[in-house]
Amino acid sequence: MSWPRGNARVVPDAWRRTAAAVALAFASGAPAADLSIESRRADFAEMVTTVADQYVYLDGKRAAWATVKERYADRVDRATTADAWSAVLEDALDELHDFHTGVRPNSARAWLPVPTAADLWAVPDGDGARVVAVRSGSDAARAGIATDDRVEQVDGTAMAAAIALRLGPAAHARDADARAWAILSLVTGRRGEPRTFVLRGSDGSVRSVTLPAQRKTDRPATPVTWSRLPDGIGVIRFNNSLGDQATVAAFDAALAALRDTRGLILDLRDIPSGGNSGVALGIMGRFVDRRVPYQRHRIPRYGQADVERNWVEEVAPRGPFTYRAPLVVLVGHWTGSMAEGLAIGFDAMRRATVAGTTMGRLAGANESFALPRTGASIVLPTEELFHVDGTPRHRWTPPVVLPPGPAADDAALADARRRLTATPAAR
Repeated sequence: MSWPRGNARVVPDAWRRTAAAVALAFASGAPAADLSIESRRADFAEMVTTVADQYVYLDGKRAAWATVKERYADRVDRATTADAWSAVLEDALDELHDFHTGVRPNSARAWLPVPTAADLWAVPDGDGARVVAVRSGSDAARAGIATDDRVEQVDGTAMAAAIALRLGPAAHARDADARAWAILSLVTGRRGEPRTFVLRGSDGSVRSVTLPAQRKTDRPATPVTWSRLPDGIGVIRFNNSLGDQATVAAFDAALAALRDTRGLILDLRDIPSGGNSGVALGIMGRFVDRRVPYQRHRIPRYGQADVERNWVEEVAPRGPFTYRAPLVVLVGHWTGSMAEGLAIGFDAMRRATVAGTTMGRLAGANESFALPRTGASIVLPTEELFHVDGTPRHRWTPPVVLPPGPAADDAALADARRRLTATPAAR
């Protein structure tokens, strides 16, 4: 089975149904989930070939990937349970150091996805890591972890050693992107396990913090929340809902209630799981009165190695009215995948000021590939995505860069309000 190409066009509900079906196949011993040694060997070889042929960000990683089949041969032979088999696939794909890859079903101790499960954003700092953002409403925020805290240890291991282990034996230890990936993965942790950090505060004090295995992030249950501020500015916030087509109707209702505002803030800072193009196009279409480009696509090997396919995707106007007042779009580290597409789209359409931090930096558009003998599947970016100016989406930085600041002090929202109140309202 192959999923449609596109910018995460896989609808999360459909994804979950497929994952559940694969898990059921494992549990029931159905023919599609044959875990014999011959099937494991054949499916691992197929995964290696699929990555080599389909993964669009393999440049720079080809040498390491070329040896993965031999290096994992013993583990493939020993993976006699469904969970062990999933773990082998996960560890092999992790050598790509790409949060937009995945395995279904997950193993019991799978490393959790970033930014979906992340509550800390940390970056390399010498041989360790430094926290640059804490997710609002998360366990990490409730535990008092703060920006500029330095992570000295994770789960009893010094950060430098933990990074080296997470990178894997084939990685170049000085690869900046790989180190950034390893750090984010380490601070996000594994499925169903607590995390213990030794942190050094900006004042030099050292403390230990343990975060619970069962994670809780405060988030409204509705697809969007909206408000009208006293200065005549409207705010619409998306609650990780770009994968739900019902979000379009909820957004339309919010926009109708705010159509007379002097300016609007679209808050994309809590969409870590991305979404699908149908929802994003439905949102962007309310802000234009003609078809306009919003992103570029590229498939570098289309049919054969020396043929590529390129195209520009457009937004078409929709809805009973076009909102014409000034617009600010807020983004952050928890703006992921299709939410990043929304951000580059509003910038490309020259319809909004996009402000905030770097985003989730999830690269490309995904496709799912079945491993037919064992019943597992892998997910890979098979299509490159760009801002219309040619900047890769995952490398794009908002034109207005704002520090994340403390979760309780929303400086980005205050900055957006200042920009809108200083801008003459559209007529």
